[in-house]
Amino acid sequence: MKKQTAIVMLVLAATALVMWARVVALDADPDFRLCWSSGLLTDEGFYTHNARNAVLLGQARTNEFNNMVLSPLVHAAQAVVFRAFGVGYPQARAISVVCSLLTLIVFFAALRRALGERVAWVGTLVLAWEHAYLMYNRMALLETPATLFLALAFYAWVRRGEGLAWSALAGVMTIVACSIKSLCAFFIPAPLLASWWSGRTHKRDARWEIAATAGGMVIAGLLYAGVWLLPHWREYRHMSDFYLTYQILPRNVMEAYADIRRAVLNYQYGLMGYLFAHMPVTIFLALTTTLLAIFRREERRQGNGAVEFLLVWMWLGIALLAFIRYAPSRYYVPVYPAIVALAAISIMRLPDISRMVWRPREWWAHLLRTLMLGYATYFALVFALRVPFSWDVVSLVLWMAFPLAAVTQWVLHRLLSENRFSLAWAPAAALAVIAVWNLWYFTSWYQNRQYTLKHLAEKLEHVLPRDAVVAGNCAPGLCLDAPVSTMLVIPRLANYPDPIGRYGVTHVVVLDGIQGEWWWRKDYPDLLRRRNRILREWVGPYAISVYRVPGWLQEAYRWRFHSHRLPRIHDSAAAARKGKGGS
Repeated sequence: MKKQTAIVMLVLAATALVMWARVVALDADPDFRLCWSSGLLTDEGFYTHNARNAVLLGQARTNEFNNMVLSPLVHAAQAVVFRAFGVGYPQARAISVVCSLLTLIVFFAALRRALGERVAWVGTLVLAWEHAYLMYNRMALLETPATLFLALAFYAWVRRGEGLAWSALAGVMTIVACSIKSLCAFFIPAPLLASWWSGRTHKRDARWEIAATAGGMVIAGLLYAGVWLLPHWREYRHMSDFYLTYQILPRNVMEAYADIRRAVLNYQYGLMGYLFAHMPVTIFLALTTTLLAIFRREERRQGNGAVEFLLVWMWLGIALLAFIRYAPSRYYVPVYPAIVALAAISIMRLPDISRMVWRPREWWAHLLRTLMLGYATYFALVFALRVPFSWDVVSLVLWMAFPLAAVTQWVLHRLLSENRFSLAWAPAAALAVIAVWNLWYFTSWYQNRQYTLKHLAEKLEHVLPRDAVVAGNCAPGLCLDAPVSTMLVIPRLANYPDPIGRYGVTHVVVLDGIQGEWWWRKDYPDLLRRRNRILREWVGPYAISVYRVPGWLQEAYRWRFHSHRLPRIHDSAAAARKGKGGS
């Protein structure tokens, strides 16, 4: 009885801490250490733009950028929350917080059913506190809500043996996730491939469950297309074409090669470098589970196919993120549950895995040791020395990996054979290292948290008149709760060219320095003068300047852009077509 009471108390304490970490200081600045991209500063404003307009201005559409076309479910949730609790960052971020907590519950239920209670507890706790996941759960972005539906798809797939309806539900949840964040399209083959792979592993016919899953996807896709996509098809296609052309698809083979090389070997902008920097133990253990599952069929037999599903989930996501041109770290969020679940499997089986991996005469074990130690050594070198990529460094590291693997094998073999080290403590040691690392990261952010975004927004609210029209990529976020009209300006996507002449812009917000939006300086050189600047503040690592647009300047630029010297383009769709034709 006392043991059960202690367990309940521990669960309640862990739940309270997980919730506290997500809601404390919810109006503080995001952790700018998470990513090199200025999207941490701008994208929350992008995604809340239409819901905020609907509540504060009475109409969702005020200009050409309407993210609700790409993510209608999140827009609907934001509109409900803003009408009920007011407009602001805490309210917008609360949606992601709730979705992240629901994801943990669903994730635990799926792992418990498939892999047992211990793996479920370990995986859920690690995911809850993995700072690269936790800190994005606190932001009003699309990735966290989309991940909830990926977890629901995994849960439904785990229960596929109870009836084909569960397989169909997995397909439906997959399409819902894609309707929130189109990048989740990488997940579409996951339930289908996992069913096929687990069918081969367990020697059973999986054709009906594959058909049911595909049927669920088709039905959900047709419903989504009929209800939402077709009525908004022109706008949806224009926005999708922009993102595919300028952010996702490489332009040629050499660019695709450069993207993959960056993802695999670059420590500053690459996917694997980021994972080894922010979650080194977790990704190392997930890769260990991957290699064991490749070489040993017995490793895939556990979990009734869940291991295959998690492997497909993780590696499809990594493959897409390695291939695309623009991959900031927030794009990694939908892949984290799979990485953590595979790591949890390794954690709970560390004693057995260690005995298998360090057998001296098995070729697959030696190959696994070499690959893992070589990759870890590579990132240890580049992080320590900050060396740029070169094939000479890669070759040197690979040559170092073979003797390092041999020495490590000899040391561990001696320790294990002479019983100098008990492997029973290995899971606890791995969990302790993960916990200390993530708690240090979170507490360092919490102790040094800032409110520069909130303070600048308050200053702007006092400076701007109520009829102001504020343009700039930071404008939607900075003026989130101010009753003024805002708009972002992105060439070939929205509100370009001539935003001042077409929309009567009264103020412009510009990111200074290397992040500055070049089109303001190119099209309006007389605007970005010190005499027109009314405010300049730092938000995290970014300097932001606010400029007032004088009346005479509006008229001058209206004449300039509408004169015979420049082609008159009435909307951004036409601008996009002309830009593509001339490039």
